[in-house]
Amino acid sequence: MDLKNKIIEATERVLLTNGLAKTTTKEIARVAGCSEGSLYNHFRNKEDIFLHVLQGKLKNLMETLTLLHSLAGKETVRSNLKQVALAALEDYHSSMPLICSIFSEPEMLLRYREGFTLRNESPYGANEAVEAYLLKEKNIGRISEKLHPRAVADLLLGSCFQRTFQLNFLGSEESQEERAEFVNGILDTLFPV
Repeated sequence: MDLKNKIIEATERVLLTNGLAKTTTKEIARVAGCSEGSLYNHFRNKEDIFLHVLQGKLKNLMETLTLLHSLAGKETVRSNLKQVALAALEDYHSSMPLICSIFSEPEMLLRYREGFTLRNESPYGANEAVEAYLLKEKNIGRISEKLHPRAVADLLLGSCFQRTFQLNFLGSEESQEERAEFVNGILDTLFPV
């Protein structure tokens, strides 16, 4: 693993252990096994490291959404959305402590928002990708004309986000089977037989 990735991994560990306010570059460097000065060869400051850590936290969901576009008309709508929801639960759960901590730092939150704009991204990107997929499925007649694609996207991903927030708040873990059961319940409600 190269030094930049060691720093990113160390930063995540330190943030999860100490919290954002008590995370120092000195501690990040110690955990990464490098000098504090080495951090600045890859990042401008602690906030840059943290923002980089956050950017990579939804990797599984983003990969699943990238594939979703090509799945219109293939498999079942339900199985395609199930994969999205399971990836969302996984990534939301692991990123929730980091995502929530950014709200305690207004300047960092502003920089995170600015980064979204610079990368032409949106916090609604996942919802928009699911909506676009469902519109394709609607156009080829695989889902009801009465279905509102954006509402389904918001309900599916919003439910996953809320679930992971609650589990993180309670300090609870859930098994893959429990996640699948939760997702099946949502899909049963959105797509009744």
